[in-house]
Amino acid sequence: GSTSEMTDSHPAERRVPRIGFRASIVTLFVAAVLIVGLTLVWLSFSRVSVITRSAATTFIDKVAQLGADRIDAKFRNVRDSLEILAGLPPIQSAEIEDNTRLYALMASMLRNNPQIFNLYVGYEDGSFLEMDVIDRARPAFRASLGVDTDAAFRLVIISRTGAASSPVTVYLSENLIQVAETAGPSTYDPRQRPWYVEAFRDDKTLLTGPYVFYASGQPGYTLRTPLKEGRRGVVAADLLLDRLQAMLGEQKLGDSGLAFLFNASDRIVAHPEMSRLMDEIPERGDALPGIGAVKLPGLAQAIDAWRKGSIAQQFFADPAGLTYVAAFQSIETAGNANIKLAVIASLDEFFSDIIRERWRLFSVTLGFVLGMLPLACWVGSMVARSLSNLARQTDEIQHFQLAERPRLRSAIHEIDELGRSVFAMRTVIRNFASFVPRPIVRQLVESGTSLQLGGTRREVTALFTDVADFTAKTEKADP
Repeated sequence: GSTSEMTDSHPAERRVPRIGFRASIVTLFVAAVLIVGLTLVWLSFSRVSVITRSAATTFIDKVAQLGADRIDAKFRNVRDSLEILAGLPPIQSAEIEDNTRLYALMASMLRNNPQIFNLYVGYEDGSFLEMDVIDRARPAFRASLGVDTDAAFRLVIISRTGAASSPVTVYLSENLIQVAETAGPSTYDPRQRPWYVEAFRDDKTLLTGPYVFYASGQPGYTLRTPLKEGRRGVVAADLLLDRLQAMLGEQKLGDSGLAFLFNASDRIVAHPEMSRLMDEIPERGDALPGIGAVKLPGLAQAIDAWRKGSIAQQFFADPAGLTYVAAFQSIETAGNANIKLAVIASLDEFFSDIIRERWRLFSVTLGFVLGMLPLACWVGSMVARSLSNLARQTDEIQHFQLAERPRLRSAIHEIDELGRSVFAMRTVIRNFASFVPRPIVRQLVESGTSLQLGGTRREVTALFTDVADFTAKTEKADP
């Protein structure tokens, strides 16, 4: 019991691990350089990354805006042509037969709008006038017509005003000279076509489609507007899908960039490879491909984030780790069709120069840190050597080794002051030992006992001696 009590009352002291001056100072300097250097590396890397993303955001947004403006401008040009066409008296009064001046004006509008395939107008009584640019459709369209190569325009006339007349198709040369004439489509009724029906159902949007055109059998969009004066009817123009594909192809950035149009239902309504995407839809009917057809897994989430946060620029990554930046802009002329333009680019590809500079800056900064390590080691060793010397001198003084030593000097003020103090302490103790017996001085130094008034009671033996005739002899001696 007593042994246990003694053990508990005097627990063993824990030994604190100790390291030398040199190791501690060098470690401290190296750690400081590494922390500061690597912090600068991280900050520079992070800052360049932020600048890269900021530049990408600004640039992609500007590209998307310009792309949307271009598409809007093309749509507006067609809309302006339709409004001019709708304001012509022959169109308002349905004077569409043998009207060469009207045909010439329509041909001029088609020449000035290379993005459209045709212009046409349909009336509530079933009358219809259409002018197509034959070579703007696929080559198979001309082959199906079986007309001479001189034929540049196809003119379809279905007039139901007055005495009923048979529909007729007239082929005109580039100079509007008739080169052929055949019977027109007897079963065609414009009032049953989507563009006619939707023009009166929704007059706030210009677009109908995409759907397959009756004339060419190709998919595309119709821009249409109802007649505001004269006969009730609709004027329209067809924008072939391949023309829109080429238009979107001009908006892409880099080799992997992409620009496409999509609607509020996340359906792609126009894409540089729209024909291929639609062919991939099994039994599609009138269905449009979804966003997933683009095969960028993070794109759908980016669109959702844009809709929820109203931030038009989004970043996302694919499974391969490539980072993409996307921007979304509305097509104003689409109206209630709510069509948006998406512009996507690979950040790694499009900003490769900036990213390469970022890694170069990282390498330079890291090289600077590594280059500073020898300097840090040298400075640490220098400081450690001075402190180690001071520690050795104080240890000598403690053990009463008072041999003469030069004063330690250092470029570091504090170490220089400490060296002065140690030198002064050595001098004081050596001089003190000249008047007080060294054993007593050594005992005071080694024990750490301080001198103070008072004393201790001890048993001692005192011996008093004298040198014979000491005074007389010293009076005659030199100092």
